[in-house]
Parts: sequence; structure tokens; C-alpha cells
Amino acid sequence: MATTLNFPDALTRSAPALELPSWKRRSRTSYAIDFLDPARTYTGNTPRTGAMGGTESSVVLLAEALAARGHDVRVFNGVAGPQRMFGVAYLPMTDTGRQTRGDIGISVAAPKVFWNTSFRVPVLWLHNPLKGFRQIRKGAVLPMLKARPHFVLLGDYHGRKVPRWLPSGGRSIIHHGIADAFRREVPAEAAPPPCAIFTSQPYRGLDWLLDLWPEVRARVPHARFDVFAPKAHQANANAAKRALDGVSFRGSIARGALVQELAGARIQFIPGHRDETYCLAAAEAVASGVPVVTLGAGSLSERVRDGKTGFVVKDRDEFIGRSAALLSDDALWTRMHRACLADDALVTWDARAAEWEALFERLATQAS
Repeated sequence: MATTLNFPDALTRSAPALELPSWKRRSRTSYAIDFLDPARTYTGNTPRTGAMGGTESSVVLLAEALAARGHDVRVFNGVAGPQRMFGVAYLPMTDTGRQTRGDIGISVAAPKVFWNTSFRVPVLWLHNPLKGFRQIRKGAVLPMLKARPHFVLLGDYHGRKVPRWLPSGGRSIIHHGIADAFRREVPAEAAPPPCAIFTSQPYRGLDWLLDLWPEVRARVPHARFDVFAPKAHQANANAAKRALDGVSFRGSIARGALVQELAGARIQFIPGHRDETYCLAAAEAVASGVPVVTLGAGSLSERVRDGKTGFVVKDRDEFIGRSAALLSDDALWTRMHRACLADDALVTWDARAAEWEALFERLATQAS
């Protein structure tokens, strides 16, 4: 049965129409906020027109949410020239010396940018585990010592993977938000066909999943497994893998198209990985009403509520059994689908932007 979804259509329209709603600004103070991301190249159009990794999309969505709340936001990255879209200015990293404002500086996991910049409130927004010896080898510790940035982490697991001895001005945990388009509001009238989906980084368990898939399909003969990749080169590598019955390598797609794919999926496979410090793919699946089956590695045990929004399993055999059950038992799926939609831990980027504002106000008061 076809089901009409009450998704906000922000991520399903053509690029110019995707701008976030104009929320009223709630912060007492308007800040000049500079994001610095020297390792990547993107703008606000990138998630609207193509595939995008979780770090980049998080920067875009937080920047736009802060701009919509009345702040002056700039993102410095690998763009060739200045561009302005959806309320945010994108500028080349080479312009940081002339164009940063010295107010709020958010380094996107790149502490060395603080060596040649100065901010009243320096923040290091980390997205992956941080190994101390690597930071020493890369020359990143001295810039941390100079700036003493406040570390923003994504969860308790992430916090355990960032050494306490690294120089900082303190630590806070702020989770990622969920784009409105992924937040399904109306439960499905009926369980969808038995389709599993994988939308994470391929190195985070895809080969393991492909190895066990024939056993899942032996229990659910008509099941299919659709594999997507966040980046084009990963999609090309996936396409070269051995073909299996029921498996389709669907390539790399824009986030608006991903919303529609999740709408038709029954479960999300994400085994987990030690590098997984938040797993936006799992959070977006749950917000879309799609239960997740995982080994709980990395932060996945923080994203999935075992027995409610999915299953956190202990081994391969249980992974196969739980997956087959969700693919075939309509009553089980419906119960978990509704629990996913009721998960109040997943909030909008506007709500997360309010948490960032509170952090800015606290740190600015301490700096004054």
C-alpha cells in the first residue's frame, strides 16, 4: 500500500527552495560566528544537490540554523571564492586573516587554525576520536595550548575517546540535530516491504553485512538490501563488489532523495565502528521511523534504544535473527516504528542552535 508521508518538503524541492524556515531569534546577543574547516569544500547548495558526509552536512545545517536565529555566520573552507546562500557566507580559508571577526571561532576538528587566528571565544568542534600522539605528531598541540579552545563533543562515548590532557578551556556535549525533512510526523498505515538499507561509511561494516546477508535472505526470501554511500568514490567502490541476490548498490544520492529512500525502508543496518562518535545515519533513520539493527560499536548504543527503536545485538547470529524478525514480523516492526517516531532525544537543528547559543553566552561571559 502506498503511504502519503507528512514530511516537511525542505529537502525534496529544487535547490533554491530548500532554505530553512525563518525562526525568531531567541538569543539575547547577536554573535559574529566564524566556522573554520580547512579540510573540506562545500556550500549550502552541496547537501541540496548531491551526497554529503555527516560532518559537512552538520556544519551547513548548524550554520544556517544560527543564521536564521539572527547571527552573522561565515564558513571558511576550500571554496575558491566568496559565496552567500541561505543566510550564510562561504569564504576561502585564505581569507581568514582578513575576514574573521575575532568573536566566536569554531574550528571543525582542525586545531591548527588557531595558530594564526584569535577569537574571544575559540571552540574546537570535534567529530571523530582524537588520538593524542597523532596531535603531537601533526603539530596540533601548540595551537591548542595557545588558544585553549572549548571542546564540543558529540556524546559520552566521544568524550572517552578524546584525551583529557589535551589543552582546552573546558568541554561540553552537544548532540547533532535532525534536519526537518527526516522528522516523520505521521506513522505508516502499514509495514513496508522487507527492505533493509545501509547509508553509512562503507568501511564501517558493509563487508560484514554483505557476508551475512545470504543468511538473512534465506529466512526472508523476498527481502532486499539497498546500499548507499555518502560519497561518489565510495559508491564506485561499492559497485565493484560481488553481486548478491537481493542486494542493490544504489550509489551516492542527495539528502532529499535519501529522505524518500528511508520512507520506503523497513530497517537500517549499521553494525557500528570505533570511529562512530555520533552516527547521524542512525539518528536520521530513527527520526524517519526506521528501526536500526546494530552491534552497538562506537556510539551506536547511544543512538539506538535496545528493544524499542531497534536492536543492539551481541553477535552475528543475533544480528541475523533480529534482522529477519523485523523484516518479516509486521506487528514487531509497527511497534518499533512508532517508538522511533516518539524518540524525544532527536531534536531539530534549531533546538541544537539554542544549545550552542547558551554555550556562547556562558563562554563570552567568562572571557569578559
